[in-house]
Amino acid sequence: MRSSQIELLGSLLTETFYDDPRVTYILPDERKRRSVLSWFFTSVAIRTSRLCGEISTSANVNAAALWISPGVELTIGHAARTEALFRPFKLDRLSLARWINVNRCLETARLRQGGKHHWYLLALGAEPSVAGRATFKALMAPVLARADWDLRSCYTESFQERDLPFYEQSGFQIAGAGRIPNGGPNFWTLVRPAMTRKNRDLVVGAHDMSSSHA
Repeated sequence: MRSSQIELLGSLLTETFYDDPRVTYILPDERKRRSVLSWFFTSVAIRTSRLCGEISTSANVNAAALWISPGVELTIGHAARTEALFRPFKLDRLSLARWINVNRCLETARLRQGGKHHWYLLALGAEPSVAGRATFKALMAPVLARADWDLRSCYTESFQERDLPFYEQSGFQIAGAGRIPNGGPNFWTLVRPAMTRKNRDLVVGAHDMSSSHA
C-alpha cells in the first residue's frame, strides 16, 4: 500500500466513523474529532493492520476492511499509546480518560468472548456512494474464507444497532451487549464461530465435486 493510499484510506475511515457513538462520546468537540480520528487511522489502525493483520480494499480505495490476525498479542490501546508520543495534537485529560475507558471495556469483552485465537474486524467502512451489504460482504469475504479454512473464529463489536442484521447475515452471532461505563454508549459484541473440521471438509468436498462436473 503506497503512502498516498494510506492517506486516502485514513480519510475514508475518518468520515465513516466521524459520527460513531463511541467516537462522539470520546471526542465531543467536533473540531478536534476529525484531526484525532485522522491520526488514529493513519498512524495506529492502518499501520497495525498492515503489520499484524490484513487490509482489504476496493480498487480505488473507497471501501475497506481492517483486520487483526489471530494470536497477535497486540491491542489497539497499546498501539495507540506507543504512537501517542508522535501525535500532532494534545488530547485533553477528559477525552483521554474516556478513550482509556472505552478501550479497556472493549478489550475486556473481546478477550472474554472472542476465544483464544480469532480474527478481529477492527474497522469496516465505505464512501456513501458504494456503501452497501454487497460491498461490505465482498470486503470481508477473503478473511472469512481464510478463517473457515484455518478453523478460526472472527470477532467484532458495533455501536450501531442498525448494523446487527448485516453481521448476522454474514455468520456473526451476538455474543453480548453492554454499555460503556460513566455515561458511554451501548455496544454489542459479535462472534462468527469457527467452522468445524467436518463441516470444512464437507464444503471442500462439495466444491471439488462441482469443479469436476464443470
